[in-house]
Amino acid sequence: MRLLTLILAFASLAFASFYSSGAVREVKNCNMNRLTFTMIPKKDIDQQASEYQSLIALLEQGLGMPVELVRATSYESVMDGVLSGGVDLAVMGPASYVIAHRTDPGLDAFASLTTEAGLFTPEGSFYYSLLVVPTAAGINSIEGLRNARILLTDPSSTSGALIPKNEFATTIGEPFSDFFGANIYAGSHDKALMALLDNKAEAAFVSSSRADEALRRGMIAEDTLTVLWRSVPLHYDPFVFRSGICEDVRSRVINLLTTPSPMLSEYLNTQRAMGINLVTYDDYRAIEAVLNN
Repeated sequence: MRLLTLILAFASLAFASFYSSGAVREVKNCNMNRLTFTMIPKKDIDQQASEYQSLIALLEQGLGMPVELVRATSYESVMDGVLSGGVDLAVMGPASYVIAHRTDPGLDAFASLTTEAGLFTPEGSFYYSLLVVPTAAGINSIEGLRNARILLTDPSSTSGALIPKNEFATTIGEPFSDFFGANIYAGSHDKALMALLDNKAEAAFVSSSRADEALRRGMIAEDTLTVLWRSVPLHYDPFVFRSGICEDVRSRVINLLTTPSPMLSEYLNTQRAMGINLVTYDDYRAIEAVLNN
């Protein structure tokens, strides 16, 4: 018992020292009493929210204010949140960020993940939009999908809708809607993959990183899917500040996301990521060029 008391006393002194040193202090002169945060819905929202708890705890401790997680229902709702100022910080899709940036050039992309290599995605800061079919279906060419039912994710998804409707259409030399039959929006990459495996459609456009995650989780095997088309490399989802965010908050968040810590490592582990690298709008100009085609 005496040993436990000494341990608790030491922990209390260390915690107090951490705060008094200025490592964590209340944000001053920002007229903010909380930070609102959201992210695009890429999987089951409850699972996704759970994965972000360590990041939220890191931000709360580092900013000295509550961080409210806004549960987004679509990519569009994330765009609406940052454009209206109702959300301070968001993880956006690359294309939805570019589209929102056209409306408000003050939206500030500043960081993205660097991830581990997978079967479908190389190590680093880039991923792909993939056109996949079940290997068991025996479809080995794009032409074999003419008039087929195609699964997409969200209308504002980079790899699950916008890049296919632009870059893929350029590849085949005809409008997207003329080549395929029914277009089915599943709502997320995971749902699109599950619908594909349930024979709800003949093919799907999904993110290569989400296909790798499905493989890691046992949703698919290495030979479950055949890739018929791969997009140009796409820079990973950016962390984005709303326009006009307080500079003190901005600098502290960037510091928290780029300084190694146990809570940051815990968050990165949930994303199968090796780190966070700094980005700017220029890193997403290639997507702007594709969307302008």
